[in-house]
Amino acid sequence: MTPVTPAGASTAHHEGVTLCLRAVEQHFHQVFDELARWERSLSQLFGDGPVSAAMATAAIASRAIAFLDGPHHLVGAGFVASRGALSDRALYLAWWQGDDRRLLAEPTLTATDTFDYTRRPWFANPERTGRRHLTGPYVDVVCTDEYTVTATAPVTVGGRMVGVVGADTLVETLEDLLLPDLRLADATLVNEHGRAVVSADPHVGPGDHVSGTRETLACAGLPLAVVLH
Repeated sequence: MTPVTPAGASTAHHEGVTLCLRAVEQHFHQVFDELARWERSLSQLFGDGPVSAAMATAAIASRAIAFLDGPHHLVGAGFVASRGALSDRALYLAWWQGDDRRLLAEPTLTATDTFDYTRRPWFANPERTGRRHLTGPYVDVVCTDEYTVTATAPVTVGGRMVGVVGADTLVETLEDLLLPDLRLADATLVNEHGRAVVSADPHVGPGDHVSGTRETLACAGLPLAVVLH
């Protein structure tokens, strides 16, 4: 999708779009800034020698819980290991979620298990590109069973990705944050594939494709854009 500057839009449209862009950029850039700190900490840990599941979990436990307790309205966050990166697990995820900040850990996963998260876009894309990624909206059947947007960033040591750090934002949370401004702009927030994340149009749901030649404005540094109706 090629973003263009809205032409002939009303003042209300411009104000709504500007406010929406600022809110989206602030939310996800703050998330990625925090993930970058986790990434540096874990890269150092893995660079010092063999790392167990318990060591990786302990390295970011307090950071993840503090981040979830912060003002960002996240539903979950944590670390997900690459296959064979840990000394005692083939696959492993340490993910804190919910109001009680419960640790969802998968210490028994093996290479033959049916659930292979390495194929999920939030893991596979950072592994393929070496860059951070936003996945969604999608129904997160592993953690929340709700429409979710997941931000992930690769943890790399010696040119090899040893896992990803990430954080989940519910689409419901983004609706609370963005809908007033989207309604003011009569617009929809879409992902890089042109699929709706949050929309002022009640007939457009999460994941619906927003087609046509509508005017769009990109979010700075993010694979998201606001599409005017």
